[in-house]
Amino acid sequence: MTTAHTHGLTLASDAILSWTHRYGSTTSCLARLRGTRDPAAADRLLLTVVLSELRGQPRGHYVLSDVAGAANSACAQLVPGSVDPGAITWLVHHGEFSSADPTGPESLTRVDLHWTLDRYSVPAWDEVTRLNYDDSRQLLVELRLRPVDEVLDAMPWDIPRPRQDGGDTGAPQG
Repeated sequence: MTTAHTHGLTLASDAILSWTHRYGSTTSCLARLRGTRDPAAADRLLLTVVLSELRGQPRGHYVLSDVAGAANSACAQLVPGSVDPGAITWLVHHGEFSSADPTGPESLTRVDLHWTLDRYSVPAWDEVTRLNYDDSRQLLVELRLRPVDEVLDAMPWDIPRPRQDGGDTGAPQG
């Protein structure tokens, strides 16, 4: 099981996160921030960010293939300035909303990102851990995450919606 900050949630926010992927095209995901007060320091917020992969992004432009870029954009666009970027728990979320050809139940991947000076660096492969399905399911409940499709349907879309008719689009880049 991974360590995520779930006890006594005090912050819950959902948004579409868009960024220029390291392979060149703009891509997006559903970003969900969940925060709790640090029991050791009441003025400190412990934050977990869940990045849900959405189907229809350009081929190869996945969250996990540029998780540092997604995290850097999330810090600039969504994360409160009072949060220590080095203390954020980062999770990448996959499920039937991620692909036109889903392969199993929803899953979470923990990515241990390192904050240096003003940005996250690309994680090594041993800093990426896919949680088993039971741990993923339990953590999704603890984080109080509504189903992705329900969240997307409730959002006022003033940006293009993810494609619903297929998976990857375009030729691979990079």
